[in-house]
Amino acid sequence: MKLLILGATGNMGQRLLAQGLARGHAITAFVRNRAKLQQQLGTAVPPGLAVFEGDVNDATALRAAMTGQDVVINCAGYVADGAAFTELVDRVVTQAESALGPGGRLWLFGGAAALDVPGTHIMGVDLPGVPAIYKAHQTNFRRVAASRLDWSLMCPGPMVPSTTGQARTDLRISKDVWPFPRPGYTRWLPRIATSLAFKNHAPELIVSYDDVAAVLLDHLPAGGRFSRARVGVALPEGQRGEKVYEQAGKTVKIG
Repeated sequence: MKLLILGATGNMGQRLLAQGLARGHAITAFVRNRAKLQQQLGTAVPPGLAVFEGDVNDATALRAAMTGQDVVINCAGYVADGAAFTELVDRVVTQAESALGPGGRLWLFGGAAALDVPGTHIMGVDLPGVPAIYKAHQTNFRRVAASRLDWSLMCPGPMVPSTTGQARTDLRISKDVWPFPRPGYTRWLPRIATSLAFKNHAPELIVSYDDVAAVLLDHLPAGGRFSRARVGVALPEGQRGEKVYEQAGKTVKIG
């Protein structure tokens, strides 16, 4: 298949690029800086890879790069960018609608808070205590859901580099809802209990970039299991991951 990866030099883009080429796909990497991609590759541009140098803020460049592709995968943008992130996703969806037409295949990235609580129509971002920053994922979901594209929204939790460089094959994968059951006791308690349950399960959502890339590529074509749906991923039951990062000058640990 012919794939366009937006943000191909980022953590996720690099993994999708490597795994996609290994699977025999013809990939166009949309990057702002060709030299950076070349440095990451460390070698000559491999067979099957084309490079489109452009800016994701340039609608004309996006549409040109998307034209003729079988699948567009957007890895560009960060939820912490707030309005700039939702504007970017709106631009990507709009240009995909133009370049790919109705039924065109588009993959986007959201976050676990964009999944629904099992058995309800409550999205994680609407639970008490969930940071407002993640509302951007809800906005992006509503934008792409209103399109006529064959879209999928990958919604992982915190991601980390793989310790082996390989993707797991035993992940729990869900459609539109959390990839773990809703604890029964939360059904009769206020939403705060559901929010706390989600927080308790957060370490199960810590998977690798390689894991997520493999799940996406396994469900790449249009009309599949996750057509016009959100995708959740979690470690096998009973396993918990760990992520340590810096936030506002403080060390934060999950897991």
